[in-house]
Amino acid sequence: MAEEGDLVRFAEIEASFGVTACLPTFFSSPERTIANLKRALEKTDDLKKCPSVLGFRLEAPYISKTGAGHLEDLAPISPETTCALYEVSQGKIRIWDVSPEKENAIEFIEFATSKGIVTSLAHTSATVEEVKRAIEAGLSLVTHFYDTFDLPVETDPGVYPAGLTDYIQIEDRLTVEIVADGVHVHPHLVEKTLRCKGLDRVIFVTDSQLGAGYPPGIHTLPNGERVEITPDRGARRLSNGELFGSAITQLQSFRNAINLFGRTIPEASRLCSRTPAKVLGLSGKGYLAEGMDADIIVLDKDLNVRHTIIGGRIAYSCCRSQA
Repeated sequence: MAEEGDLVRFAEIEASFGVTACLPTFFSSPERTIANLKRALEKTDDLKKCPSVLGFRLEAPYISKTGAGHLEDLAPISPETTCALYEVSQGKIRIWDVSPEKENAIEFIEFATSKGIVTSLAHTSATVEEVKRAIEAGLSLVTHFYDTFDLPVETDPGVYPAGLTDYIQIEDRLTVEIVADGVHVHPHLVEKTLRCKGLDRVIFVTDSQLGAGYPPGIHTLPNGERVEITPDRGARRLSNGELFGSAITQLQSFRNAINLFGRTIPEASRLCSRTPAKVLGLSGKGYLAEGMDADIIVLDKDLNVRHTIIGGRIAYSCCRSQA
């Protein structure tokens, strides 16, 4: 995404899968992120060439565990690093992930919130009390809920343990993201979360990396990583078999809401469009009504994208189906 021209191409491809607004996400060290942000803004005339790109998301470096990333992508939380990243982004960071147990996390959350940045709980081993303090400081989102969260530990023999994920289920101040591929999170847990949180506090996401949309099989990604994309759209490292994100598109996430998780088209639209827009404070996006931005996708009966309209202009038009 950070190479010349890639962000424009990224936006074009996303439009082909019905995406009218997005936040390209960086998972890299502060130094690499600064360089990539500079390049992305320079090559797109401060995003003017990419009207669907509303800004950026930083999943690293302020997290405690890497998941599919690398340890060198992580860094301590410091005012100097925070200011350097914020300034080079020209105020275009919209979501910033954090593990609340890290030193200086609360001060960081307060700063980010004061700048209008949504802070998201991610890759964490935090206690419930640490998360409560983070919420009081402004934390409002949970990154790919369940994934990279610790399982509850039995401390009293015979007593069923409750952990952080159980608390998040009943915390109305938190909206949660769920990877909607049916692999990362068991469908029973997805259903439980939808019933506990409601459609206004759940967002279906992809957690897809460079292999999004690739067919099943073994692939070498542009970053050199060798992965196997399974028929259920999971992506696993060949080196150790662990999940390496998913390979679904947001179009497939929308379809899964209907076909895998039994929601209606309007309900799927809330999970994939209206609730994300609400979290970001986008008053003109997320649903169709007079006066709203003319961001529209036209689907056929099989939920294939026929047209994608962004800001009243056709960004994509196609007569063939997509995977």
